[in-house]
Amino acid sequence: MTITKLATCKSCGAKIVFLKTTSGKFIPVNYESVLENKIASYEIFNSKKHTSHFATCPNASKHRKHGVSPK
Repeated sequence: MTITKLATCKSCGAKIVFLKTTSGKFIPVNYESVLENKIASYEIFNSKKHTSHFATCPNASKHRKHGVSPK
């Protein structure tokens, strides 16, 4: 398994991975959900398999674009 965008959340320090959405944009995903599902670097974000870091980060609201509300 190769993960090309492993990172650390600048707000809470959690390990995250960036996966592409179906629209081609990248979304931060909790690294633990990557390990559980053995995600390859080419996999597309799937809300049934992956946990968006926006859902678990205590500081997620600081990173949201203005005018965009969470679903």
